[in-house]
Amino acid sequence: MKSYNDFEISILKEISSFRKEGIISLKDFLQRIFFNTDNGRALIIQLREQYAIYFIENKTYNNPITQRKAILEFSELLALLDFLNSRGIISIFRKQHSVKEPMYFLSNLFHEPKIENNKIILNDNGVYTDKPEELKNAKGDVIYKGIQFNDSHFVIKNLMGSIVISDKIKTIIEEINPRKVKIPFYKRKLFLFLSLFSIIVLLLFGIHSSNQKNTKEIKHSIQKLHKKINIPIKRTSRPLKTTKKKTSVKKYGIDISKWNGTILKNKLPDSLHFVICKATEGKNYLDPLFTSNWEQIPEMNLKRGAYHFYVIEDNPISQAKFFWEQIKDLKTDDFPPIVDVESGSYLNAKSSISENRKLQKNLLRFLYKLESLSGRTPMIYSSHKFANNHLTSNQFSKYPLWIADYENTKSPNLPTTWKNIGWTIWQKTPSYTINLKSTDLDIYLE
Repeated sequence: MKSYNDFEISILKEISSFRKEGIISLKDFLQRIFFNTDNGRALIIQLREQYAIYFIENKTYNNPITQRKAILEFSELLALLDFLNSRGIISIFRKQHSVKEPMYFLSNLFHEPKIENNKIILNDNGVYTDKPEELKNAKGDVIYKGIQFNDSHFVIKNLMGSIVISDKIKTIIEEINPRKVKIPFYKRKLFLFLSLFSIIVLLLFGIHSSNQKNTKEIKHSIQKLHKKINIPIKRTSRPLKTTKKKTSVKKYGIDISKWNGTILKNKLPDSLHFVICKATEGKNYLDPLFTSNWEQIPEMNLKRGAYHFYVIEDNPISQAKFFWEQIKDLKTDDFPPIVDVESGSYLNAKSSISENRKLQKNLLRFLYKLESLSGRTPMIYSSHKFANNHLTSNQFSKYPLWIADYENTKSPNLPTTWKNIGWTIWQKTPSYTINLKSTDLDIYLE
């Protein structure tokens, strides 16, 4: 049984209270349990730029302890919803948003937002925003401050659409709060006395019987040994050799892209040992900060890596050549080339699982080409759910896995293809904060 912390238990109880309401708007549901003025939380997803801003009240934001707690709760909410959805306890039906929609607003603080004079007026009381990380009241005072989250696919997947809550939620609630049958006080006291008395009697009888039996058995064994053993056993003083099992060392790092800005210009925590940066996407998109990030990482004495965001509708050979052209100065101590393939790789929202064979065939073509160009075995980045649905060929198991799993467990949940192989890098959380910028925290087994 999965264990839940106090915050997760409170969310589970809220979810359970909605069980009989049928299909619910995910927006209305989340505004009632999390994103509301009572809790001092709000969210704006920038659909065009593909990032989210999580807003909290000034007093919460300005205190490092409460700010960290607020960020942790947001991440726990996302992870919990994703976990419940993957287990069928809830079903989230994602909204297919149009790219023409610039933003998605989530809070009862917002009411029919509209753009006026380079400001976004958020409600009838004049609350507005003219900077991405601030919400202001009609007087111009900052009332909410925001933290940027760049894993837009994960946020959109869990926070946009509709939700249906299964009766399975009752089982979880009962496991958290098992029913207790009340026993009258006088019965409990009598029962305890009789139980204790019975145990003492049984112990005394058992000890006596056991002693008699053991004495007879020991005498009999000694007699048999005397008869059978005539030759003394030679003993050697040489100690037995023991082989020490090699243990992997965990190294921590981050992965970044243009959405993290110039994060490498700031001092990074000493606990970080590597940085992986986005290089390319599809057949012709180069991350605008890749070149500077790629050159700066080794100057910081950190292990470096680069990844390509695979676009399913683009030619796989063209993608491999384009990616390699940007990273062909790859060093032997760098990570091998990495391909990121996930739900966002579909440009066409209507792509179906029936195209799975074509996807796998083309992705393998990409990997073979990249391997022949680089002389290194590429690595695959994906989530458990996507890999189990789409990366089912055993041929993928030869490639090291970088797994995205945010369930806060001791080890990640592995897709079937890599179940017996294991993972190389684990993207453990999407909300590791460095100088108020949020990025992904990764663990590498060296």
